[in-house]
Amino acid sequence: MSTLKVDSLVEKTSGNGVHIAGHVVQVVEGEYNTQTDITSQSYTDSGLSVTITPKFSSSKVYVITNLHTYINGVGLIGVKIVRGSTSILETQGASGYQDNSSDVVSMTKLDSPSTTSATTYKVQVNHNSASGTLRINQVGGSRITVMEIAQ
Repeated sequence: MSTLKVDSLVEKTSGNGVHIAGHVVQVVEGEYNTQTDITSQSYTDSGLSVTITPKFSSSKVYVITNLHTYINGVGLIGVKIVRGSTSILETQGASGYQDNSSDVVSMTKLDSPSTTSATTYKVQVNHNSASGTLRINQVGGSRITVMEIAQ
């Protein structure tokens, strides 16, 4: 068995990059701090999004979201992560709320976008109640982090 020890790796051909399977190639974070009211029972953009341009089409993208929510009224909320216009993870009834309660809804998803084009991930929400308002960011801001993972 041989052991290879190096202090640095440099790509042989510019633009091809050096990647090792399982390693993080890049990390991009988006944040949304604006207080936003959602009354729709249909999925609506929460305002939280981030765009990443994967370096390799074989890479996976690990998505981590933390959405600060507050409900004035009662009901359930639905939350989903969307890549472009495609839903990649949905949780209906993410939280059962009592009047005037807050929560942080966290979701993670390992995605395979199979592209090197700019790709936008966003969080959409709905409020499954005929009364009350879902408020994003009443206390604190929300974040979405994406990590490109080499394969």
